[in-house]
Amino acid sequence: MMKSSIKRLANLALLSIAVPVLAGGSGSGGDSDPILEKQESWAGRASDYQRRLDIYSRLSDSSTLGSHNTYNSEAYRDIDSYLDPQQKHSIYDQLRMGARFIELDAHWTAHTKGWPWQWGDDLLLCHSGIGKEVGSLHIGCGLTDRFLSEGLNEIRDWFADIDNADEVIVLYIEDHSDGRHNELYNKINSALGNKIYQSGGCKSVPNTLTKADVLGAGKQIVLWKDGDCASNSSLRNMAFNGLGGMSRIWEDATTVAKISGFFGGAVTPSISANQIREEFKNGRNLVNLDDMTYSDGRLEAAIWSFDTNEPNNSGGNQDCAVQWGNGRWDDATCTNHHPYACRTSSGWVVAGNGPWTDGASACANAGGKFDAPTNSADNESLKAAKNGNSYVWVNFHDRFYEGAWQKGIDGEFQIRSMGKCLDIPGNDNNANAGTNVQLWSCSDQARDQRWTMDNDGRLHNVANPSVCLDVAGSNQNNGANILLWHCHDGKNQRWILDGTSLLSQMNASKSIDVSGVKSANGANIHLYDFHGRENQRWSFIAK
Repeated sequence: MMKSSIKRLANLALLSIAVPVLAGGSGSGGDSDPILEKQESWAGRASDYQRRLDIYSRLSDSSTLGSHNTYNSEAYRDIDSYLDPQQKHSIYDQLRMGARFIELDAHWTAHTKGWPWQWGDDLLLCHSGIGKEVGSLHIGCGLTDRFLSEGLNEIRDWFADIDNADEVIVLYIEDHSDGRHNELYNKINSALGNKIYQSGGCKSVPNTLTKADVLGAGKQIVLWKDGDCASNSSLRNMAFNGLGGMSRIWEDATTVAKISGFFGGAVTPSISANQIREEFKNGRNLVNLDDMTYSDGRLEAAIWSFDTNEPNNSGGNQDCAVQWGNGRWDDATCTNHHPYACRTSSGWVVAGNGPWTDGASACANAGGKFDAPTNSADNESLKAAKNGNSYVWVNFHDRFYEGAWQKGIDGEFQIRSMGKCLDIPGNDNNANAGTNVQLWSCSDQARDQRWTMDNDGRLHNVANPSVCLDVAGSNQNNGANILLWHCHDGKNQRWILDGTSLLSQMNASKSIDVSGVKSANGANIHLYDFHGRENQRWSFIAK
């Protein structure tokens, strides 16, 4: 999602203290980090912005790139392990490159890892594909293959990066545990339990589930375990046992796959950049690659929104998104005049003509809502509905903070953390100067939970627009209270809304923070050093 320059500076400060060493991680040594270079290229930034578009859309409508047999990588190859690899990079680095579907095959099999007295059976990451055993050894597994826990820990470490605090992934566990579901649950729960959205029982992923639902529950992982329902009740309530309405294609160029294909098995040996584009255009949700890497053009092929080298903020005043004639997007000056992309109950309608800020009213007059496509197929539908118009405004902008692309205009939005909203105690009548702010259960009817941001970064409460969110006494110390006060020009009322955080303009190293990481109704809101964890992670939901 959106990574502000402030977050990047925070990361550099952390890296100057300690750099983790990960197997296969390209950041583990030397000055060159091509994956970081890819992240900071136009393609990396455009991918981040694109993932912001579908937060409130169904996972079953997404266009998501992932990797196939993520663990089976030459990054871990040795004399006995991963001799027929499907990946070039570590699990951690595949996540860095943009994989948001991760596959781990968990086999209960023999190993000779560690000292001889430590040898035995455990859950290993293994690409067998044969389905036969000799004793407890799954044929095709290496005796020194990695433990499942090692792969899970790489995912945990990636989520520990503050830049990934608003990311959601699908984690697929291919279950070859021979029914050792207690052990499987313990491994998963130990590494990632606090990140996993609970399934609530043995069922498929609901077709209505969104990334916003997952993040709103304070979670970031949708866990899919294949096979029968888990015998362990905790695992059964944690993992989904099917993808529901999500459609998936994967490639498999391994020797095992070639043998399967020879005997009539269904195998997709390779997926090209052009095929990625076409699959997503035609509504495919999940495309899982072998040999995911930063240099073969396939990561760029998954970008359906911003065009090559866009957005570029040419001239320093391009803050609003427009769809070009070819269907890709550009950032343009918001005062330019173009028609608007309006979503109606029957599909896209292109209506009106004017500056970007008039989109909401123009679309309302056309019986729709000013909106932006959320996936590749949706974008193609808008392209087809343009009726000869080369340029059409879409509801996506970074007017509040350069690079912080988001939906919404000058209208109302809720500010949510840990599934609850920034709130005024009592009711709308309490939205007065001096009233404290707090965390409280969200209500679509509560006007005192709605805010507007003006061009100077002040946050006005909709119940009383004459009062703004204010740091009491311009205090920059940790714990400084935040309340409502008469709106004025001071920086203690000006905020940087960067898509995932609310940082103070009087000191951009300070963030709006939920005191004590408490998610209970009534938790106090104050100022604190920015760290990017869940009690400083805010989502902005246009109303």
